[in-house]
Amino acid sequence: SSGINAEYGGLLPSCFALVSKRYRTPLVSIFYITIITIIFTLVGGLDELISSASFTRFPFFVICGVGVFVMRKTHPYLPRPYRVPLVFPILFVSFGVFVFITPFLTETWKVSLIWVLVLLLGVPLYYLLLENYFKFKLPAKLDKSATELFKRLLNSE
Repeated sequence: SSGINAEYGGLLPSCFALVSKRYRTPLVSIFYITIITIIFTLVGGLDELISSASFTRFPFFVICGVGVFVMRKTHPYLPRPYRVPLVFPILFVSFGVFVFITPFLTETWKVSLIWVLVLLLGVPLYYLLLENYFKFKLPAKLDKSATELFKRLLNSE
């Protein structure tokens, strides 16, 4: 889970690394995402949430598709358990670019632009957090108390 990875990097409080003993899932992270999703749904509606989530994920899917071409070019002799026929990455990247560009051709282009700016803001923010400029640090006592509370409430470890 990204919550667990971010916690170990010091980017989130340690309670985000708690995992359910029974299901082995990151419960605090799941509850957090659920609350954020409910807020976005109440504020903007389910249609806007779905379109925004799809829109903001597709650039990363396209990057993964482009990665197939890059790996074939830069590491042609790397052993691969399965070699994808080139037509599939071409179609995938084309479709991804289409899905990403289409909202800019509608009346909601301003909302799409805002989401692109939010995505782009994440790059410098990530590197600032990585370089320890402003890591999320709760006071140790509060962080420990919250983690212990969630451990008991959610039967986590």
